Amino acid sequence: MDIRDLHNVLDAVLDGVILVDPSGQILHVNAEASRILEISSEKAAGSRLEGLFGPSHPVSDLNRQVRHERRSAVAADVSIERRFDNDVVVDVVVSPVGIEQSSNAGYVIELRDHTLRSSLRERQSQREQLQRFGHIAAGIAHEVKNPLGGIRGAAELLRSWSDEERPQRAAELIIHEVDRISGLVDQLMVFARGDQLKLAPVNVHQILDDVLALLAMDPLSNEIPVHRLYDPSIPELHADRDRMTQVFLNLARNALQAMEESGGELQVRTRMALEDRITRPDGRPIPTVIIEVSDTGPGIPPEVLGRLATPFFTTRQGGSGLGLAVARQWVTRHDGSLRVSSEIGQGATARVILPLHGPDTERDPDRRTT
Repeated sequence: MDIRDLHNVLDAVLDGVILVDPSGQILHVNAEASRILEISSEKAAGSRLEGLFGPSHPVSDLNRQVRHERRSAVAADVSIERRFDNDVVVDVVVSPVGIEQSSNAGYVIELRDHTLRSSLRERQSQREQLQRFGHIAAGIAHEVKNPLGGIRGAAELLRSWSDEERPQRAAELIIHEVDRISGLVDQLMVFARGDQLKLAPVNVHQILDDVLALLAMDPLSNEIPVHRLYDPSIPELHADRDRMTQVFLNLARNALQAMEESGGELQVRTRMALEDRITRPDGRPIPTVIIEVSDTGPGIPPEVLGRLATPFFTTRQGGSGLGLAVARQWVTRHDGSLRVSSEIGQGATARVILPLHGPDTERDPDRRTT
């Protein structure tokens, strides 16, 4: 086996692998390590390990420990900061290669990314949460909708029986509130209905442009600059255009509402990624598309962030608290996930992650996720 064959074998490994010589100079990083560290194998080769991670980083500390003790060492939950993407948390294994008792031994460093496992747990948690919402919605519809119809009918009778202004205004208020509650119940029923997605090839950038054109007519968008950072290499998605339009309309409107008083900028960014490792039956990965909607508003407090997608939870006066929950419902139905991150004073970002080739349940029941 020549060196190219060895590199091909290492690139097929799902964990990140870094080969280091006895002096601490990097000989090779495989494809997964290149993704984690955001550096090409060619650029990494010849550089020093401590220069790549930093002299006080846990990976550098672990490597020095192995060089001193001449035996493998493990560290869990090590954070690696990245310039262009979210930071990742990895498990690290450093092992000597060659004669372990010799100071001339090289080292192999293994990086196991937690992102995949966390993503799968998050996706399953979102599915289970939405199923619970569906049961609640079905119960509300059964117990509330019929009485609401009776209340509305009685209010209409009261309005017709009286010619006085005050009773008529009271009856109209009852009718208005009944209709409002009925509308909320109808919105909540999205979690209970098993509507089929109308899947077709769609251009995600066209959907985003249509959403932004629609929002340009909204007074909320006045004097809010919009920055489009689109990846032109993204091919068409297999998705439901109407549902995706609803998702991005809800997210962009939320961002504008967050900047209603303080002003700011709206950014919409798209890019390709392989983080989720959704795979076909033959094991080949299906790339994912990431769409980010970001604002520069005041940010979201940590105690609020985890409750944002709960139906009827809202911090906005007059809001229904259903926009983000409905958006998450449709993203999850597409086998994707919706995440919201924020820092106080730094704005917030809603990140939609979608498989390029559409949802498993609607298109290909044999596809699996690893």
